[in-house]
Amino acid sequence: MGTNNPYDAPKSDVDNDQFDYADLDQAASGQKLIIYSILLNFVAIAGQHAFGVLLMSLVSIAALVMAIIGILRLSSGLGYSTGSKVLLIIGCFIPLINLIIMLVLSMKATSRLREAGYKVGLLGASR
Repeated sequence: MGTNNPYDAPKSDVDNDQFDYADLDQAASGQKLIIYSILLNFVAIAGQHAFGVLLMSLVSIAALVMAIIGILRLSSGLGYSTGSKVLLIIGCFIPLINLIIMLVLSMKATSRLREAGYKVGLLGASR
């Protein structure tokens, strides 16, 4: 049997490995990409009259690519299945549904990141 040393610090019941910070860092970077993609989409919509439809279409395509990469990073960081990731990516190509998907994912990531001790602001999370 082990002996109790009165000079040892008491053992905590808290699990320090509760969070996988590598996955959460990936989710945080995905969340930033999603937020930037949403902002870029709004810029593309607002700038169509000022800068032309062709230029803003290119900006919209860039925002879509950012959104897809962000959704893949965020959903991987949060542990989503491959089937869920495929459905989320398909949803990216449907107007308005893509915005809802990105906002819901961002909110889920925000709650998980705050729970792990990250500071989450308007433009994403930082440790």
